[in-house]
Amino acid sequence: MISSIKSNFALNLANTVSGLLFPLITFPYVSRILLAEGIGQVQFYQGIINYISLCSALGIPLYAVREVARVRNDEVRLCKMAIEILLLHSALTLVGYVAVYILVVTVAKIQVDIPLFLLLSTNLFFAAIGVSWFYQGVEDFKYITIRGIAVRLFSLVCLFVFVRDKSDLFYYAAITVMANVGSNLFNFVRLRKCLKIDLLCLKELHPLRHLRPALKIFVVNLVISVYVNLDSVMLGFMKNEAAVGYYTVSTRIIRSILGIVQSLGTVLLPHLTNLVSNNRMEEFRKLVGKAIDFTLAISLPMTVGLIFMAKPLIHFFCGYGFEPAILTTQIMAPLILFLSLSRIMSWQILFPLGKERLVAYVMLAGTFVNFVLNLLFIPSYSQQGAGVATCVAECLTAVISIVLARKYVRVKLFSTENLYYYIVSLFMAVWLYIWRKLLADETGYVFIGILSSVLIYGGFLWYKGDTFIFQFRRAFVGLLDKNVFRGRI
Repeated sequence: MISSIKSNFALNLANTVSGLLFPLITFPYVSRILLAEGIGQVQFYQGIINYISLCSALGIPLYAVREVARVRNDEVRLCKMAIEILLLHSALTLVGYVAVYILVVTVAKIQVDIPLFLLLSTNLFFAAIGVSWFYQGVEDFKYITIRGIAVRLFSLVCLFVFVRDKSDLFYYAAITVMANVGSNLFNFVRLRKCLKIDLLCLKELHPLRHLRPALKIFVVNLVISVYVNLDSVMLGFMKNEAAVGYYTVSTRIIRSILGIVQSLGTVLLPHLTNLVSNNRMEEFRKLVGKAIDFTLAISLPMTVGLIFMAKPLIHFFCGYGFEPAILTTQIMAPLILFLSLSRIMSWQILFPLGKERLVAYVMLAGTFVNFVLNLLFIPSYSQQGAGVATCVAECLTAVISIVLARKYVRVKLFSTENLYYYIVSLFMAVWLYIWRKLLADETGYVFIGILSSVLIYGGFLWYKGDTFIFQFRRAFVGLLDKNVFRGRI
């Protein structure tokens, strides 16, 4: 079991890293060409499309991962469920395009660039046929990784070829769509090879039976989507595209870093669901405990590092025209820790246990706080105000999630071993602060700061005999075997 999780985590981490590298490589180039206004316009439209996509999906992707994981050992039930969910999602997507049409003919801000908005709306189509949930449910992370990397490499080439000046905004949007969901077309084509469709009878298909349980997850997803898109949409309406652009830069950097931590969650969800389905609760609790330890070990130093590295990172990736995004990034850096913890508690503990309603309540509380604080702070503080609102809301969400999760598993955030992560992260913060005062050169600061921080953090944990450090060492020298993940993930 642990060996397969290790392998899937490595594959999903590789796919995540490739997804992180795409914006990190392209953003310095794109930001200097399209500037904050161009990026902000795409993000504003994309935020609206994301809401439509969320409503047309009705929680199906996450629901499908869990249900596929439950029946993946039964070929007939697996095939039937996959086809039913695909049909339901496709039908709902048609309704989504009706919403797109209504917005195009009624909203003035969308009518400014209708072709751009319609182009971004193709996300709906690719999301419907993508069936990524199927490959996650059966834990086929090798395929997900290969096709993801291939499509992103092709998108990277297209970006440098077709995006040359501010008038190429349409090309940038098309390439962004391709990089994010273009690989879904390959998912759909390959699905036929994974399912034994000849075993099915059309009369036995009942797509609507999945509608009600998916709706429960939709409520949760709707609330979560507010965190992802509401700030950009509210900034677009209450401020301007430039503010959205600055905010987008900050969130993109944070969520790129966050993706590394959340790679583990993508792998664990189907596995934890399978453990619960087979009533292997002791294994479930142990695995969750290891996931929490891993999350703290990774997210704490990343949070500290981003606070002190925000200025040189913004200058390097976006240029000096994005100075207003520096403070926003520093304000939002704690999201790496808050989001990591809340996702573990909600999606790796409560969700596999069938506690979607509790997750919905948690997210609803955070959403309300986020919305109210946005209304209060955005008019006066623009993107910084949106950053504060999101941080406060996510902190509240994390705290409530931890309290609820404690009813089902032991959540030890301040165990003896975990305490070392807090101590060395604090020492790392002092170290980076000193170097920032000593070095005026940003390139030298980034190089020395990152290298010394890794040595300090890793060296201290090595001295204390932390299990994660020894596992990373084994991975580095190529000595991983079936016993590597014994103890911690």
